[in-house]
Amino acid sequence: MQEKRLAITTVAVVFAFLVLIALVATIGGGLMSYERSEIRIADIDISAEATSIADVMLNVTTYLDNGGSAKSGEIEILVKAYDVDTNLLVTSNRTVLGEIRGRETKSVNTYLKLPKSGSYRLQIVVFEDGKGILRGERKIYGLARLEPPSAAKISVRGLDFLIEAVEVESRSGKEKEYAIVNTTLYIDNLGRDVSGLRALIKARENETRLIADRVWKDLGVLKEGTTSLHYAGLRVLNGRDYIFEIQIWQSGRIIKESSGRVMLSPFVNRTVVVEAREKTVEISPEAEITDFISPMPPATPAAEKARAPVPAAPGFEIPSIALALIAVILFNKRGIKDGTR
Repeated sequence: MQEKRLAITTVAVVFAFLVLIALVATIGGGLMSYERSEIRIADIDISAEATSIADVMLNVTTYLDNGGSAKSGEIEILVKAYDVDTNLLVTSNRTVLGEIRGRETKSVNTYLKLPKSGSYRLQIVVFEDGKGILRGERKIYGLARLEPPSAAKISVRGLDFLIEAVEVESRSGKEKEYAIVNTTLYIDNLGRDVSGLRALIKARENETRLIADRVWKDLGVLKEGTTSLHYAGLRVLNGRDYIFEIQIWQSGRIIKESSGRVMLSPFVNRTVVVEAREKTVEISPEAEITDFISPMPPATPAAEKARAPVPAAPGFEIPSIALALIAVILFNKRGIKDGTR
């Protein structure tokens, strides 16, 4: 009888314990709270811009929403473009987004360069900590109708060249002299305000046609109906002649070209042929290249105004004062004579 009561008591205690666990799990949300992220693709936007006659740049914007309370792992977006007709992969690009906090939405831009002649199926794959968790697809057509940006209406009005400095460099016991040539570009904007233009300035050696130096220059914002000045310094070997070539680039293509000559051969000794006997003589330069170093920075409209000659202050010149003194002396002498008479 006592063993039966003990068994009933044990069962009752176990049952009560299980009921208590169920109540705690129901009322308090469980003995342990388990948080996790819930990533989903909220939306996908696609924009396109023609960069040239043949190519287009796609901007695929993916919006990711974390519906969970925990932050996500490391998120990456892979965008792949397949040709609709052949189903072959044309190009792909991967973008790192990083972590997404709980109850947060983030967007990421992925860029693809594609040929305009074609239709494409875009596949967007979302990775979390290196594991693919989501996929989305979009199709795009009619890219051939996109027109490239119109060329800016600019003109290279003129070029100026100044010798900024002369540098001597020793190599293998030989000294070589280099000139720093400052190139000034005068650019007219004949159309509307434009930005994003770049200039490529190249110094091409006239005899060998080799490029001695080159530099890229961002032109900034060119205001409508204005002339702007832009400067670039190139380092070239002294004693040679050069053609300075200017190319203005917009959206990956050349829209304007110009050129000018810089003759440095007169600044070094050279051999010439005289008479029919082909007698050669050495001719030394009459001027040194250092004679052409600009004493101040390249001129700007404000600097030119400041450098304008100041008109002389009003007053008598020295010869005028001398004549006046002589006239006074003669007048006094005449007065003295008249008084004596």
